[in-house]
Amino acid sequence: MNELVQLIVLGLMEGGLYAMVAAAIVLVFKSTHVVSLAHGQLMAFGALAFWFVLVKLDMPVPVAVILALAFSAMLGWTTERFAMRPLIGQPLFAAFLTTFAVFLMMDGIFQLMLKGESVSFAAHLPKGNVMMMGVSLPITQLVSFGSCLVLFLGLALFFRYTKVGLGMRATAEDHQLAQSTGITVRSIFSHIWVLSAVVATIGGVSLANVMDIYYPLPYLGIKGLIVALVGGLESLTGALLAGLLLGILENVSAGYLDPVVGGGVKEVAAYVLLLLVLLIKPYGLLGLVRIERI
Repeated sequence: MNELVQLIVLGLMEGGLYAMVAAAIVLVFKSTHVVSLAHGQLMAFGALAFWFVLVKLDMPVPVAVILALAFSAMLGWTTERFAMRPLIGQPLFAAFLTTFAVFLMMDGIFQLMLKGESVSFAAHLPKGNVMMMGVSLPITQLVSFGSCLVLFLGLALFFRYTKVGLGMRATAEDHQLAQSTGITVRSIFSHIWVLSAVVATIGGVSLANVMDIYYPLPYLGIKGLIVALVGGLESLTGALLAGLLLGILENVSAGYLDPVVGGGVKEVAAYVLLLLVLLIKPYGLLGLVRIERI
């Protein structure tokens, strides 16, 4: 029983990381209806920027966080301004393919910067384990999970009480209607890409706090996309719920089935969950069902 509790709690910790990456993808889809693959790279570059400032420049953690977020905001704005904005009014599939092209271009740069090596900033941050309810939890995962909860709370307050957040919600419902009320849709698109890049960076730093920064890190953006699809591409709450659910499923299934089948269950669990959920609820767990009248 204690082993099951350990697996579930660790799954919750990992699921929070997946949820943060999914949140960035949901933010873009809510306002632009574009499914982004580029956020895996925005996440990785944000984590790399944090490592560079913290380790290479030997700056304090708060300074490294501020500079990494500023860098990611600039990267998100650049992506929207030069890659996505020319496609406004074009088929959504073209925008989707453009995000894939951005991913591949940035992936080449990321691999060149790493040169096949891995880097870590774990030595500059608190480490060790703490005991909670009889379960041993790594401090790194606790900090990352705490960041996840703070992030989702901050996003909920942002969309509810700020002018930009309300404008984003209006734009997500109807672009033309939002424009008729004086909202500049292009400005909202820029804001949403900047915000989603910042969210992706927080997720990337949290992931890199648990694992090293190395070549597969950007591809965890695919795991974030799976979580976003399972939760519903328009629901931040769904992203959090689906991330936690996937984390638990991966850890529990790997803990009990890996010894039986010889391993690899954790890598397959996400795709099995996605298939089952989409067969039952094509719009995701908390996604909005769109009814079109002809």
